[in-house]
Amino acid sequence: MKTTKHFLSAFVQGCIVLGMLTGVALMIDLFVYEMPIVTEFFAKEGKPQAYAAISGVIATLCILGGEYIAFTLLCMMRTLDSDPFVEKNVKALRRMGAVALIIALLGAGTLLLHPVPLAVIAAAPVAMCGLFSLVLSRVFAQAVAYKQENDLTV
Repeated sequence: MKTTKHFLSAFVQGCIVLGMLTGVALMIDLFVYEMPIVTEFFAKEGKPQAYAAISGVIATLCILGGEYIAFTLLCMMRTLDSDPFVEKNVKALRRMGAVALIIALLGAGTLLLHPVPLAVIAAAPVAMCGLFSLVLSRVFAQAVAYKQENDLTV
């Protein structure tokens, strides 16, 4: 049982690190390959150059937000062996939820630059994950309160 638990934890941590490396690769791809294409696209559409810059900033913020969430999850994974119900994890879940909602809003905000319904379809699950994280932070907060109360009675 302990071997399975350790394997699962290592697998999840490996997936998070792979996701973070993918985020770095996406950032490089964005600036090296995609931004020239986006700039040309907006020019052909007759839209201001600022639209391309704004879309690049939005993409960068979304990727950095994802990197932040992944790093925070990696830090939270380290508390699973000892005690995950600590105030630090409550705050981390709350921050991750807020970041996910900001990412969703930024993604949906691209509709103002160029109306692509896929932006809403992509933003919806991110928003749901943000809401889930906020709800989970409340559950963790309650668990921390119960744990502290029980620690005082022992």
